[in-house]
Amino acid sequence: MGIDGKMSLRLLIGGMRGSQPAIGSGFDEFGGDTTSLLLVGSRGERLVLDAGTGLRIVAGQLALMEPGEVTVVFSHYHLDHMAGLTMNPLFHQSDWSFKFVGPTFADSTAQEAITRLLAQPYWPISWKQMTAKLEFAKLPMGGIEVGGLRVRECPVPHPGGAFAYRIDDSGCDTSMVFATDIEWKQRTPANEAAFLTLCREPSPADLLVIDAHFGDVDQKAFAGWGHSSREDCLAIASATGIEKVLLGHHAPEADDEKLRAAERQVKQLSPGAALARAGQWLTIGG
Repeated sequence: MGIDGKMSLRLLIGGMRGSQPAIGSGFDEFGGDTTSLLLVGSRGERLVLDAGTGLRIVAGQLALMEPGEVTVVFSHYHLDHMAGLTMNPLFHQSDWSFKFVGPTFADSTAQEAITRLLAQPYWPISWKQMTAKLEFAKLPMGGIEVGGLRVRECPVPHPGGAFAYRIDDSGCDTSMVFATDIEWKQRTPANEAAFLTLCREPSPADLLVIDAHFGDVDQKAFAGWGHSSREDCLAIASATGIEKVLLGHHAPEADDEKLRAAERQVKQLSPGAALARAGQWLTIGG
């Protein structure tokens, strides 16, 4: 429920830095933590998207809420989307329950990836030693339901594989698409059709949160790295009828000054677009 008392889907940006954290005073406005988002559904459901170092901010907000169940969905298992799992204090509290859901790739499932990360020589404590209830599930074809939230999936082009998600909240008839680590220029016709359908159906999403690591001018230098340009993302939104776009996966070297300049350019192309800032809450629909 939103601050005005109306039913709504709320989104917290824990972090949307790409590839590795960025540290220093030049990264205060947009944040330096890697990707982790928290969705709070209109019925109070808690859904976390990826577990980068931004999970620190997400966990801090969860700690202000009633303890209970949280579902964590992974786009893929690269380290910048999992590193926050090592230092989540809620994993050590018995009144919290976390369900980890993720796709199956050739080299890993969610359980296998987390088991490897939370173990020697990378970390001294395994997930089996943590006090909270932790469980795992493979992402089924057709997605999952978390209370009144329906989560649907779509594979997207990225080295090693990645998934985008659409979340529809039946309680407030609101939806968003989360597409981090997508290289639109590397899409196949099947990739394009599936992703555009995810964005459009059953109606255009209210918000598109998407990887926009660089601008078109840098496309050639970063070809094959697995990321998209801001211009690509705005074209996707235009083609699917999505009016609100939140651009993320900011390059680790892009400081606040560079990102403010990029945002000014983006808004000239699409007034409904903005760059994600860590720590911000957004109300989607209402």
